[in-house]
Formats: sequence, structure tokens, C-alpha cells
Amino acid sequence: MKQQFTRPVSVVGTSTLGQRYFDDPEYEGLSIYELWACACHQAMDDAGVKPKDIDKIVYSQFANFVTAGNAMAMVGSLEEWAGVAGKPITHIEQACASGYIAFTEACNAVASGKADIVLCAGVETPKHFNARNQPAYMIQPISKYDGWWSPGRVLFDTTYYRFDGVSDNLLTEEQGKYYQKHYGISEETLDETYNAMAVNLRRNASRNPRACERKEYTEIAKENGYDDVMDYMRSDHNPKITQYIRKSGSVLHNVAAGAIIVCSEEMAKKLNKKAVTVIDHASSSNTQRHPYCFHQMNVDVRDALYKNQPDLKGDDLDLMVTTVMTSGEQLDSAEVFGYLPEGKGYQYELDGRTCFDGDTPINPHGGDLSFGHAFGAAGINMISEAILQMRGEAGGCQVPKPVNTCLVRGMGGGHTTVGILLENQQ
Repeated sequence: MKQQFTRPVSVVGTSTLGQRYFDDPEYEGLSIYELWACACHQAMDDAGVKPKDIDKIVYSQFANFVTAGNAMAMVGSLEEWAGVAGKPITHIEQACASGYIAFTEACNAVASGKADIVLCAGVETPKHFNARNQPAYMIQPISKYDGWWSPGRVLFDTTYYRFDGVSDNLLTEEQGKYYQKHYGISEETLDETYNAMAVNLRRNASRNPRACERKEYTEIAKENGYDDVMDYMRSDHNPKITQYIRKSGSVLHNVAAGAIIVCSEEMAKKLNKKAVTVIDHASSSNTQRHPYCFHQMNVDVRDALYKNQPDLKGDDLDLMVTTVMTSGEQLDSAEVFGYLPEGKGYQYELDGRTCFDGDTPINPHGGDLSFGHAFGAAGINMISEAILQMRGEAGGCQVPKPVNTCLVRGMGGGHTTVGILLENQQ
């Protein structure tokens, strides 16, 4: 692929902090600042750099005002915890696309020549919050928050005369409706596809020590008296929560922090690190009033990315990592970008070909449905999982074939989609 930056950009370090909850013994008694510091130092250690070497920080977080004790700007505290006080820092808040946008901003800072080494990091606690004027380690469940807060209501303008695109699950349903309308498959087949996708992603996550949920649905099915996992997936144990989406097809919200070190290609050579090249990135934002908003943003980003890569086809990619906050996202994005054949990708899910050890792996880490999804930090961790796969360091969920080219596609809020092309340096 042809690198699109005037100054070549590389990734030389990443964190491997697990996706957990604050009531998990591994994270019990910790604060978000400690998770942030751990992720930042993991990435710096991995890259072989020190805090003094960092030229700039780009930080992503979505819900900090609610979850971090009513703090509007945590940048100074976060810098102190990571040992980079005094460095320029930019806070990105673009819903769940925040981490992806933060990464592209880090790449731009390096590509412009303004910085040689940039720390890109995110942190989020969707299910917990710090009570105001209490120590940071005193974490409480979001259900005890004394104000009315919901991710959906924060994301969308619910004033009576404006469109509320989330309360009726319109955005989560549109991919199923689009697929049925354009490709003529039945609702029953789509249900089977989404169930198979959930089983595949959980199988991936079960082999990933960093994943949030690591028990396979086959095991869960047997515990509930089902020999056939698909019988379990169709049962009341896995109820439909919308027309198309079942419980297993809805995103998992967890606590997470993640970090990535981006630098110039020249600096990567000085560090003597096996680096991944950032080829290009593109993004699109739309209002929820646009028909098939998710799908159209995928099309816009695909066109922007591929126009500079005239010889690139989706099936030239070794791996796709894509946001899948609800079942339809994975199928739609994989087909739009040409990684799966248009209108036929559902059969790949049914046949298990998208598993980590299949011929067209998607989300080998487990995806947002099993790996976990922590709002503004999610994009950082998705990119990190892609980097680990490309370096052959993903552990039990490692794709068995060489992963030299990868497309990372991220989405946030139903209003922003991002595409990032990565390639192993030769």
C-alpha cells in the first residue's frame, strides 16, 4: 500500500491492560488514574521510551464529567500520574469514536513534523463513577449516581422538537433492515447470522486473556441444558431486545485504559523497534436523520481511504478489526469495505470463517460484544489489538496466518466513523 503522509508514521508501542470491571479482584481498590498510568507506562516500556521522550499527548475520554467526580478537564492530573507533566496534551471527546480520532490526531502531529514521539491514550469507566469530593479510589456503581445519566441521553439531543435517534433503537436496527431490503434474506436467517456472530466472537474472546468475557457460549449452553449452542442462542436465555438484536448482540460496557506510542519512521529505526506503518486514515460524520446513517458513513470512509490505494481490494487485507456495538455493524462494515462479498457475508458468519482461525478473521480479540467496550478508550484498545495481531503477539487468539495488512474501522455515537489502514514495515 502507498503511505499517504508526507512524513512516514509508525506505531512502536502499545499497552495490554485487560478489559475488566472495578468489582473484578484484579482492579478492586484502584482508581482510573492508576489504570491510566499503567497503560501509559506499558506502552512506553514496549516502545523503549521514557516520559521525557514524549513530545505530545493525545488523550481520549467521553464521560469524564459524570464518571470522574464532575471534573471537566483531567489533563493535568492524568499527566502527573503518567509522569509527563508539562507536556502539551489534547483531549478528544467524540463519543465512542474518541480513541480512533485521538489516534489519527497523534498520527497527524507526527506527520506534520511538529512531534517525533506522541503518546495516544484513553481511559473510561462507563459503569462506575467517582463521587464528587471523595478520593479517586472510592468507586461507586453508576446506578447510584444522584443525577439522571444515560449514555444514550448524553449522546443525542432529546429536546422535544428534535430527532431522538437512540431511544427507539432506530440506529441499531437499520443494518438489519438494510440487509433484508437489499439482499433479500429472511429475518430468520439474519437472526441465525447474528447468533453465529456472537458465538464466533465469544470463541475468540475465550482465548484472549485481555477480554472481558471469556466463557464460550457452547459452555454456557451446556450449563443451561442445551447440547446445541444455537438452540440456546434462540432461546429465552438470549432474548430479543429489539426486532433484530438479541442480548448477546449488544455491547458490553467495562472499565478500561489503553495507550499507543506513535512516532516518525526515522525515530522507529533509531529505537530499533519492529514497527507497524500507518498508511492512511479517513473519517466521516453524519446526523442520525440520514437514512441508513451507519451504512453511509462506512461508504464515505471506504471511498476516502481506497481512492488513494487504486490497487487495493478488500480481499487483499489479512485482517479486519471493526466496532460491533450491535450485531449488524460487523457484517455491514466488512461488506462495505470489501473484506466480505457484498450480500453474502452472512454465510461466512454461519460457516465460522470469521473466527480468529478462519480464512477471513474479523475481530479475533472478541469484538465489543465479548472483548468489551469502554467508550472513549475503546478505539485505543481496538487499535492495540490490531497491532498485537500484526506483531504476532496476540496470544491464544492470534490469527494463524501472517497479518501484514489490517483495516481498523471504528464508530462512535451513530455520528462518526473512522477507517485506519495499517501495514507491517518491510
